[in-house]
Amino acid sequence: LPVALGWLAGSIAAYALLGLAFALMAFSVWNAYSPSVVKVPLKSSKLTSTLRFVQITDVHIGSRSVAFLERVMQRVNSVDAQFLCITGDFIDAPGISEEQLSALRLCPVPIYFTIGNHERYEDLDAILLRLERLGVTVLRTRTATHGAVQLIGIDDSEHPGQVERELAKLQIDTDFFVLMLYHRPRGLAAAAAAGVDLMICGHTHNGQIVPFNLVVRRVFEQSVGLFKEGMTQLYVSPGTGTWGPVMRL
Repeated sequence: LPVALGWLAGSIAAYALLGLAFALMAFSVWNAYSPSVVKVPLKSSKLTSTLRFVQITDVHIGSRSVAFLERVMQRVNSVDAQFLCITGDFIDAPGISEEQLSALRLCPVPIYFTIGNHERYEDLDAILLRLERLGVTVLRTRTATHGAVQLIGIDDSEHPGQVERELAKLQIDTDFFVLMLYHRPRGLAAAAAAGVDLMICGHTHNGQIVPFNLVVRRVFEQSVGLFKEGMTQLYVSPGTGTWGPVMRL
């Protein structure tokens, strides 16, 4: 009898663990297919009225479908925003057509884009041409102004000094609220030294699936969420899409 009870308890525990594993897997798939809006409230003395903009990043169209992009853009369009920022890894496959990206045409506000590592791996020039035809403003070591905001975009690079060396090429007007788009969360100190008010990044996916978030934290000191250096803030998004398994946990 003690042996039988022990076997029964072990079987129940095994089934419970299996059930938990399936539940977590189902949730992670649902989570990957159901983009949510995360509100990040910030304050700046440079702004005399409310500024609301949207960031999407790491959408990974190619790995992810056109239908996913349409869902993402529906969420973007439902937010009362003044502009949209796309901080790289929007596309991760060659030959993604203008028609496949046509959901961008329905965006009622300006779109600003900076490249990530995956665009560099693919047909970059063709990607940028398609985006520009869809009305997207591509920022490659370039600035743009939108009301009281100066936007800066810098190409993604593995070089640790990329932010510092590219910002040195630009005329930054600190009378504006300076918003910098850069794909990977590196270079916060250089951004602060240059007078950037807010730097927005992605790239890390926050590991996407536990326990990979622990690995990401060893590689990137700022892997997800809000950080501050002097008067400069950095927001690292956990990402909009997925790469590899269509799962988020």
